[in-house]
Order: sequence, then C-alpha cells, then structure tokens
Amino acid sequence: MPEIGSAHRWEGRVTTDEFFDATPELQIIRQWARARYAAEWAVFGGVLLRVAATTGPEVQLPGVIGGRASLNLLCAFVAPSGGGKGISDKVARLAWPAPIVERPIGSGEGIAATFVPPKKEGIEPITKAIINVPEIDTLAGIASRQGSILLAQLKSAAMGEQLGQANSSEATTRIVPPHTYRLCMSVGAQPAHTGVLFNDTTGGTPQRFLWFLTTDPDMPADVTPDPEPLNSRLPLWRPDAGGVIEIVYGPPEITETIIGAHIARQRGQEDALDGHAMLTRLKVAACLAILHHRGVVSELDWQLSGVVMEVSNRTRDWVVAESRKADRRKIRDRAIGRAVGEEFIADRKLDRAKAAVMRWLDQHEELPMSDLRKRARSDWRDQVSAAVTELVDSGAVVEIEVDRGHRYRLIEGVHGGRGSTLENPSSETVDPGSTVDQIQASADTTHAATREFSAEPEFSTHISRSETLNQSSALNPEEGIHGDKTADSAISKTPLHAVADPTPPTMTARQWIDAHVSKILNGGENTVESLEVYAAGQAAGYKLDNLRQAAKSSGLISVAARKGSVTIWNLGAGGQNTVVSAEEWLTGWLRSTGGWVKAADVYAAGLAAGYGRDTVKSASVRAKVDKRGQSISTEWSVAPAVVERGA
Repeated sequence: MPEIGSAHRWEGRVTTDEFFDATPELQIIRQWARARYAAEWAVFGGVLLRVAATTGPEVQLPGVIGGRASLNLLCAFVAPSGGGKGISDKVARLAWPAPIVERPIGSGEGIAATFVPPKKEGIEPITKAIINVPEIDTLAGIASRQGSILLAQLKSAAMGEQLGQANSSEATTRIVPPHTYRLCMSVGAQPAHTGVLFNDTTGGTPQRFLWFLTTDPDMPADVTPDPEPLNSRLPLWRPDAGGVIEIVYGPPEITETIIGAHIARQRGQEDALDGHAMLTRLKVAACLAILHHRGVVSELDWQLSGVVMEVSNRTRDWVVAESRKADRRKIRDRAIGRAVGEEFIADRKLDRAKAAVMRWLDQHEELPMSDLRKRARSDWRDQVSAAVTELVDSGAVVEIEVDRGHRYRLIEGVHGGRGSTLENPSSETVDPGSTVDQIQASADTTHAATREFSAEPEFSTHISRSETLNQSSALNPEEGIHGDKTADSAISKTPLHAVADPTPPTMTARQWIDAHVSKILNGGENTVESLEVYAAGQAAGYKLDNLRQAAKSSGLISVAARKGSVTIWNLGAGGQNTVVSAEEWLTGWLRSTGGWVKAADVYAAGLAAGYGRDTVKSASVRAKVDKRGQSISTEWSVAPAVVERGA
C-alpha cells in the first residue's frame, strides 16, 4: 500500500486494517506504540486526547444544528487489571510532546475550580487541561457520595456548557462561562467496574466517551527504534470578530449526515447508547484535521473518524458484554452460596429432629408419627418424617405396624442416642453423673455457613457441664428441645469429645503478642496478616482493642503493607514501618496545601492515596485537624500552615 500524506486523497473507504497506513502521522503513532510495546489504538486515543487539549476553547465546531459545539473530549481506556493504560498514556505523551496541564479528578465543584481565574495577580488562569483518572473506582467513589454533582458536571463539560455553582458566599461561588475552557478526560477502567458510567446510560454519560482497548493481541515482539515525535504545532488560524476559530467541514456529505442524524434522533430511531455518536465523530474528525495541521475537515478525515467510531463502539460493546458476564457470575455465586447455606440449615434441622426423636422415644418407649410431629418445633417439624426414616434405616429405631398405622420404638440398648449406630449422636441429654466437663462441637466449616446464611441465632461451640444440666431441668416436652437454644449447637456432624474448661489468660496482651510472634518466627515465617494474629488472640481470651494496642507497642511488629482492611506485618526486632499512617498522610498533605482545603477535596486526595473516606475522617479526629464551615462547605486545615484563601 503506498504512503499517502495529509494532502493526498484516499480512494475508496478506509478499513480498520488500513487506518494506520492512511497518513504519515498515523504511521508515526503506530511506530511509537510498537517501539514501546503499547496497544496502537490506545496510543492513538491518548494522542487524540492531547491534540484536543492543545487547542484553546476558542476552537469550536460549527453550529449546523443549534449553536457551536465544543471540542472537549472524554476517553475511556479499558482492559483487565494491569492491561497497560499507564503505558499507552506515557507513550502518547512522547508521540505528541506539547505542554499540557494535567490534574487529578476531584469533586464536581473541583472540576469547575480548575478553570476559575486565580485571585492572586500574576498567575495565568488555566483554560485547557486534561483530567486524569487512572482508576475508575476513584470516579465511582466520588460520584457515589451524597449530593455529588460529578457526573452532571462531566456531561456539561463534554458539551462545553457552563460549569460550577452559585453559592451564598462569594468565596465558594465558582462559575465558568460556556466555551471558555478546554476540558479533556482520560479514564482507566476494568470492564466489570464501569457501572459508574453505564448506570447513567439514560443520562448520556457513556455516550460522551470514546472507548479504546489497552491490550493488543497482534502486538509484535520485534525491537523497534523510537521514531521522531509528531509535530505538535497547531494550524495557522484566523479568529473571527468574536475571537472564535470555527472548524470548517469540507465535504457537503458531513453537513448532510449531521442533519440526517438529528432528524433520526428527533423521531426516536436511534439506540440510547448512540445518542451523542454524531457529535463525538465530529470531534474526532476535527482533531484528526488538527493532527495533520489543517483547520478544514477533509473527506479522508471524515472516513478515518468513521473507523475510530467503529473501534470505539466495538470496544464499548465488549465492555457491556464483559460487565454482564461479571453480573451473571455474581448472581451465580450468590445462588450457590444460598444453596450451600440452605443445605447446611436443612442438615442441621435434620440432626436436631433425629436427636429429639431418640430422646422422646427413650422417655415414652413407643410413639406414633403424629405424636412425634406434634412435639417438634414448627421450624423443623417437616424434618421429623425424614429423621424417623433415617433412624429406622440405621437400625437405631424399629418401626412397629399397628391397626391404624405405625409406632416407633428405640432398639434395645439405645438410650437417648448413646451407644447407637448413628453418625451424629445427640448431646441434648447429659447424665448428671457424667464426668464430661464440657462439650465441643467440631463444626468449623458449617459454623461459617450458618453465620452467613442461617436466620437462626449463631450457635456456641462450647457448652459447660453446669449449663447443660441447668438446661436439662428446663426441658419443654412440647418443643422437644431445651429452652436455651445453645444446647442445639452441640449437635454436629462429627463425634463430640470432652475438653477442659477454658482458663483465664495468664499473660498480658503484650506478653501474648510477643510470644505468639516469636512462635511464628521460629516456624520460619517473617510476615503475617494482622487479622490472623488478632483471631488467635481473641480465641486465647484477649479483647481485640487490647491486642491492637499491644501490637502497636510491640518491638517485634512493623507495618509492611495494607490490602484493603488487612494489614501485613513484618516480624522481627528492629523493623521499621513502611506504610504511612492515615494521620501522618493527612497532616502532611494538609500542610503541603498551605491553607484551608474543602473536605470533599481532602477525601478525594485520600482515596487516590489509598485511604477511604471513613479512614480519613477518623484520622482527622485523631490528628486534631482544624475545621470550619458546615455541610459541603466544610474546610480543613492543620497548624502551623493556616493561610486564609486569597491572602
């Protein structure tokens, strides 16, 4: 295929495979992607975003329908975790080296504040910037806050409309007039985490984004040298009397297509996800023209923009499909979990029914099925018939045929389940003369299932001899079960065994922590999750708060990392903490700002640094942060760097 420059006319329709051969500029973008092992479409999307962000807000699309439109561009770069969004972003900077202001995401009010003229003299206002969101979970966290206007502000920004809010105080009023700013956004996302955008499909949020994959199944492994960067100069434009530079549509086909798409929308003939497709394509075509140093959209630009939209739509459809798969997996996992829980509950009720039937037959010698069912509690009465059948099959109970049905009797030598051939003997009746001091139910796996799925109270795994005797005296024959349900918990699928009464801890929490850590070190391990140690300490009789304080003061523990709510400890004397506490981060960050900061912006910065909203809020109390204002206008600062805004 011959090289075709910017001024050449492309004969025929451009296909996806031919896209990067269409012009020398697109070839350079592909060369950069291959030289740095990045996905070529993701690098192209990053370059396109930077081209748009290089132009000033005075560069606008002509008003074929209504008024002029903005070139503000939103792009989502999607792939599984670690899919290379950061790589493609860096390569795009190398390919298009124009200086561009880049900012992290903040609140909806914070987006408007980016473009509000500074109050201090001598500081140039920001009129064009890229808002970077490396992880879409950050966007979701901010958008989910009560009263958040983030998504509404993003949709307004994509159209170049007015941003900000008028508040009662002039100090907190931030209004950005329409078409006075160039805002572009780059969002990194995993398919299953894009709900924050697709949940607002009817509101138009996902339609305003271009979608690019950051993975490339055809990526070559050859070593390729870096090409020269693209020429990032802008075309020579001549503003009109109002200072506006209007992009020109060359082929008449473009205007005709715009009008046809508008009429189709008015007649309700388009899919909800494609409501803004035409405007997005026009932005792409204009940015392609600027990439090639032209202010007029050519026929080739228009064809290339159609290919970009095909790639974006295909990627978006893939994201939707992957999100639905993830939703189906969640539903399936929940269904399996419920089934496991229901099976466990049914087995437990059956065990209780079998134990109760054996006890009643031991007390009354013979009983018909009707009497057995009457004695059962309503929540497990349906299990009585199955319990009797299993007891008959196991040889523990004999079925006697009488004139009006059947009666049931224990086999001689079987009393209350003691000595029977049953796998699950009952523990509901305890001989007062027994030497058993305590009964322990070995139900480790089913105990966890009960906590999650059973609506019944969690059962205790320890029943002392005195407690069991007291319960035996309170037997209610109508319920067929002890008044205190704790005795029920002793029924388990594994044989019961006698254990000694627990003794109070003989060491302080600090002594126990050091001894336990030393034991782990002696076993050859030098790291451990904090929750494992706390669980062992609680099992040994120590309170969680005491264990936490002991761990903080222990010379054998240092914090190595945090994974969500789990802390990883380094074990051994002389270790140093490698994780900054929330208090240390908060005070350091507030001091670095040099003044009062809105609480919403603090939470956003904390989320980006790995500290959740509740963690930051708790840290502000412990760090004694100064606060002023109320509701969403609350501001934070920390001594000694308290500087009034505007000073």
